Amino acid sequence: MAWGVVLLLLALIAVGMPIGFALMVAAAVAMALSGIDLIMVPIQLFSGVNKVILLAIPLFIFMGELMGATSISDRIINLARALVGWIRGGLAHVNVVTSMFMAEMSGSAVADAAVMSKIFVPSMEKQGYPRSFAAAVTATSATLGIIIPPSIPMVLYGVTTNTSIKDLFIAGIVPGLLLGGAFMVTSYIFARRDQYPRDERFELPRLGTALRQAAVPLLIPVIVVGGLIGGFVTPTEGAALGVICALLFGTVLHRDLNRQRIYSLMLDTVRQTAVVMLIIAGSAVLGQFLANERLPQQVASALGGVSDSYVVRLLLINAFLLVLGMFLHASAAIIVVVPMLMPLVQQMGIDPAHFGVIVCLNLGIGQQTPPVASVLLTVCSATGMRIEEVMRYGKWFIVAMFVVLMIVSFVPLTALAFV
Repeated sequence: MAWGVVLLLLALIAVGMPIGFALMVAAAVAMALSGIDLIMVPIQLFSGVNKVILLAIPLFIFMGELMGATSISDRIINLARALVGWIRGGLAHVNVVTSMFMAEMSGSAVADAAVMSKIFVPSMEKQGYPRSFAAAVTATSATLGIIIPPSIPMVLYGVTTNTSIKDLFIAGIVPGLLLGGAFMVTSYIFARRDQYPRDERFELPRLGTALRQAAVPLLIPVIVVGGLIGGFVTPTEGAALGVICALLFGTVLHRDLNRQRIYSLMLDTVRQTAVVMLIIAGSAVLGQFLANERLPQQVASALGGVSDSYVVRLLLINAFLLVLGMFLHASAAIIVVVPMLMPLVQQMGIDPAHFGVIVCLNLGIGQQTPPVASVLLTVCSATGMRIEEVMRYGKWFIVAMFVVLMIVSFVPLTALAFV
């Protein structure tokens, strides 16, 4: 029965049903066929989202929306240009470094991709970069949004597995820096081969000016993440603090925001939150049914039965997550599938925070690979390009992501050094 429900879920997603509704329908059908009273469906839907920690998600989304609507992005871009614009292929590196900074503010790869594609693709094209290369850099670097804290998928993982969100955020810092470095190395290889231009010469006074202008925007994520890591605030309180700081910056310090604009951003936040919460609610119902059917134990037994080797098992888990990320939304994958893998992960002695980073890296690759490819499709939609055009360069950035995934998977210290 359990595997039949999984196949039904995949079939519903394949025919275009929204993932949240597909989860609910699959769960309701399974419960009806099993003789379970369907009155349990609304109860499970409510209990699935009735967690205070989940308030962090709309707050982090709103913080990112507020900061994206102000002059913060311009200040961050100027700082990135002053830092790395002098390297061969300067604007590509600026693109990556800007995404690293913006990742500290939004927690969402799709949101970063939507904003950065409108800024960087036209700018890079004007400087002689192929449009497909600019789109590939923008799409892949946006993935940093779910690795570098704060990360919405990490919040979901923490809630699902009862793992400390503080530990998850700390664990994501070094892998995020490694991923950003891998993107810059890949960009530099293309820049050297095709003689892409440098952006501007390095000038220390210019860097100092850019740092002063970006000081307040950079201070906001430092306060949020630093407060969480230091144990001064909970994730929800930290997100609320970030919203307050972003509002003060946009309305008092620089007056970039007015009531109408704030109201519009609140509506956007509600829409994005509704999508995530529907998935969480639907996943809670289906997840409970699958747990009752002992599917997690079956999956763990199947994967663990292939080999006793730690290396082989970890490679199998990564392969499973990679394929999963190609077909499922990250939120659904974390809430439905991660509990299936946790018995095997615990058996192997993998730290939950380390595994959380592994999960996010795998799903980040999934955001770049069809058929779902949520981030890649966002960039393609914003730039009017076809997937195959972007993948001409994007495939090499995905290889870089896979290399970082293997390093983080088999060198736990990369994630756990500061946890």
